[in-house]
Amino acid sequence: MKKEEERKERMEEKSSKKNDGGNQKVSFFKLFSFADKTDVVLMTVGTIAAAGNGLTQPFMTLIFGQLINAFGTTDPDHMVREVWKVRVFFF
Repeated sequence: MKKEEERKERMEEKSSKKNDGGNQKVSFFKLFSFADKTDVVLMTVGTIAAAGNGLTQPFMTLIFGQLINAFGTTDPDHMVREVWKVRVFFF
C-alpha cells in the first residue's frame, strides 16, 4: 500500500510540473524569434505559394469570361479567331 501511495505522489508531482511549463503564453512576434533559417525560407515560400494560389481563381474567371464573350459573336470565322486568342491565356 505504501509503495502505491508513493507512486501516486510521484505521478502527481510530475503532472504538476508538466502543467506549469505547458501553460506558458508567448507573444506572436516572440514565436517567430525561435525560427531558424530553414523555417523562414519555408514560411516565405508558403506565403508566396498561398498568394499565387489565391490569384488563380480571379484570373481564371476573367479568362473564362473572355472565352464566353468570344463564343457570343455571330460570324463563325471571327469566333474561331477570338477563341484562339483567348486559348493562349489558358496555357
